[in-house]
Amino acid sequence: MADHKNQHFVPRVLLRPFTKNAEDKSINLYNIRTDRLIPDASVKGQCARHYWYGEDGQLEALLGRLEGMYGLARDRVMARGNSDSDRKEISLFMCLQHWRTAKAASRFRHSIEQMNANTWAPEKEPVPDDKKLVMSSMRFGMKSRDMLKDLKIRFVENRTNRDFIIADDPAVMLNRFAFEKLGGSGFGVASSGLIFVMPMSPRLSVICYDGLVYSLDVTNGRVVLKSEAAVDAYNDIQCIAAEENLYFQQWEDGEYVRQRFAAVKRKRRPASTAVTFIPDGETDDAEHYRPGTVEEGRAAKRSLVAVRFNHPEPDRWIPGLRYRSNPTTFFNGTGVGHVRKLEWLYRGRDDPPPDPGEKMQIISTKPRPSAWRKR
Repeated sequence: MADHKNQHFVPRVLLRPFTKNAEDKSINLYNIRTDRLIPDASVKGQCARHYWYGEDGQLEALLGRLEGMYGLARDRVMARGNSDSDRKEISLFMCLQHWRTAKAASRFRHSIEQMNANTWAPEKEPVPDDKKLVMSSMRFGMKSRDMLKDLKIRFVENRTNRDFIIADDPAVMLNRFAFEKLGGSGFGVASSGLIFVMPMSPRLSVICYDGLVYSLDVTNGRVVLKSEAAVDAYNDIQCIAAEENLYFQQWEDGEYVRQRFAAVKRKRRPASTAVTFIPDGETDDAEHYRPGTVEEGRAAKRSLVAVRFNHPEPDRWIPGLRYRSNPTTFFNGTGVGHVRKLEWLYRGRDDPPPDPGEKMQIISTKPRPSAWRKR
């Protein structure tokens, strides 16, 4: 059982290309809390906790098999492969990677704490320990992975003299559409405008995006970066998303990493935000709610609390990612928001539950007018 004690939430197969000479032995890092650059740290102890996935080793073994398949697919992509099967393998790995980290557990813990702080009821939801929280996070990731299959997948080649870096929460979920067109509304895995990005090596990254909302400049099926500013945009996302550490291959890049973090640290926000909604009348087929305070909820003896994850909002979005002239979303005026498929507006009991990143189904008294095409 000792073989399974040190369990990585960012697997070594993902970190390996960023290690010294890609030898999987040591890696350079920038520690955010101490503002320290640390050379040649042992990879063995990075992004790892004792029995993070349990002591029986079963989940660790399953993840190990998935990591092995990802490693093979990545190697083929680095050798100029571009098959559908490799794209699907890598996108599945990226989806699960988003939900398995210490930062993922922190997001769930903070959302429960925010829920408790914004409810007037005396009964509070107990906050599980991090290991239970990451299990909940991964269960949601497994249930929701099929909802990401519609996203377009592209590999990003870095042809500049500046490397990609990688964080300890490397598979990052974003949504430019939600921030720029919907006033910063909450979003989840079903939302229109969804984007995932993850670095795969200092020279290669992967992006998944909603093709009904965005188009992306590609050359022979790949995104090609030729400016260091474009690489900075990808690296800034890692800096905003990181929990404790940023990793990089070349020691001489250390001050660059420190400077990039300093440039965007103001964009780092608490893991989640909660809003209390109170009753605002009824119609024949719906109850209506409006934003209110905990005190108003206590007076009404009824309220709803919507919690959403605060995902990164970078100053510079993905280079070459543009809005389509007629973006398509599906929207019915409820708090579900704009989604990528019509049937997701009416999800049944057997479908994945909404995660805290998705706004609760609260009927808005004044639905937001929309200028884009919706169905």
